[in-house]
Amino acid sequence: MSNNFFDSILGAVSSNRPAAGSPLSQDPPSWEQLQKSCSGTEFGKAWNGWQTEWAKGAGPPHTDAKLRLFGAREEDVRLTLYRDTAAWCPYCKQVWMMLEEKQIPYRVVKINMRSYGEKPASFLNKVPNGLLPAIELDGRLMTESLAIMQTFEVAFPETKPMLPDRSSPEFERAVNLLQLERELFGRWCQLVFRPSPPNSGIRQELDRVLMKVDSELAATPGPWFLGGDGPGLVDLTYVPHLERMAASCAYWKGFQIRGNPRYANINAWFEALELRPSYMATKSDFYTHVTDIPPQYGDGHFSQERETTGFRRRIEGVDGSWHLPLPPLSRSDSLEPVLAENDRGDECFRHEAALKLASNGAAVAKFACRGAGRSSGWSLLPGRAPLSDPKAQPNEAFIPAVESILRHVTATMLDGSALNEAASAAFSGSKDGTPEMVRCLEYLRDRVGVPRDMSYPAALQLRAHLNWAIDNIKS
Repeated sequence: MSNNFFDSILGAVSSNRPAAGSPLSQDPPSWEQLQKSCSGTEFGKAWNGWQTEWAKGAGPPHTDAKLRLFGAREEDVRLTLYRDTAAWCPYCKQVWMMLEEKQIPYRVVKINMRSYGEKPASFLNKVPNGLLPAIELDGRLMTESLAIMQTFEVAFPETKPMLPDRSSPEFERAVNLLQLERELFGRWCQLVFRPSPPNSGIRQELDRVLMKVDSELAATPGPWFLGGDGPGLVDLTYVPHLERMAASCAYWKGFQIRGNPRYANINAWFEALELRPSYMATKSDFYTHVTDIPPQYGDGHFSQERETTGFRRRIEGVDGSWHLPLPPLSRSDSLEPVLAENDRGDECFRHEAALKLASNGAAVAKFACRGAGRSSGWSLLPGRAPLSDPKAQPNEAFIPAVESILRHVTATMLDGSALNEAASAAFSGSKDGTPEMVRCLEYLRDRVGVPRDMSYPAALQLRAHLNWAIDNIKS
């Protein structure tokens, strides 16, 4: 990147005094200036192009895309998918991925899960029980992900088949694999969501079923359960819960699946998925999973294994992994490895995080100030996500100072200057309200969701830069 870009960021710093109570000694660039700078980056140019394509129903799959045409006319779209706003729902993921893999034209309507918000009356009038996912196909409403996916095979015969013919031996194998998935799900629930005394054998039972799954993957050419050149219905059925198992087993039980050579074929399957745009658009990270799992499945129970503490600290970022400089994404001991094909480099991921923050900066600052505000008690209700409180009240007295900090964070993500002395020296302003501002930044850091807000590597950049700001405010 040219020096002219850095000069444009530094030159945009206002000569005005910073906001009252700001810990900064000078006022950072405005959101408008930052948005312009974001648009000038390579990622920003690509993002603006994608937005244009998404509005036309084209472009790569993404959580923000609400119309997918795959070359069809918009007036010919027969299907509407109702999926959850935060991309937490495992069953929405199955249906979403299948639509992308089969390239079935569809519209998206995002609906809150009860764990983090209210469902609109317009949806409840159509689906009184509020279940997600739901589809509306040719005017007919359906719920239950497996039934929906089977319906796609019948209703869209011109698309790529993802289930073997019912008269074939492969269909019987598919049925057996779906039954194995239910066995795997049950063993996972027994291990993670119940206390497991030492020597109870529950851990060994999950390992036994995982090894059976691994053997089934080894039985066909290529990485997929039924062979072929891409995932089928069976693969999509396994995707969301194996993804959640990898996160939750490491976090609560010190049980590693990703990166564990014992499950070589499962890991090869994950890597093959990570080359599919349909999967990467829906892929979450371990931290998001361990915060969204409890309201859906129940609380996990920590084991006493030594590995549990280390994995838990790493997933929560308290072991230093959410601090600058960030370790390489593809390091061999990573719990969440990033394929070389998906590693666009630190600069690109910094720019992604900067763009997403700058594009809604004022609203994000107000949201962050809930950290110094008043809770509504929402998260204390049964089935609510602990980090969700849609009715919380922000402390608006801190909005100007927090907004100033977030603009400085955005500027440092754009120019990569966080580790330069000058960027840290900017935190030489007022120390008034330091505890409250720290709580605001921590509140925001702990609620960066993947893929709802940005990709996993970009989320790491934002979390680490927020920690950088927190450390400088405290010092």
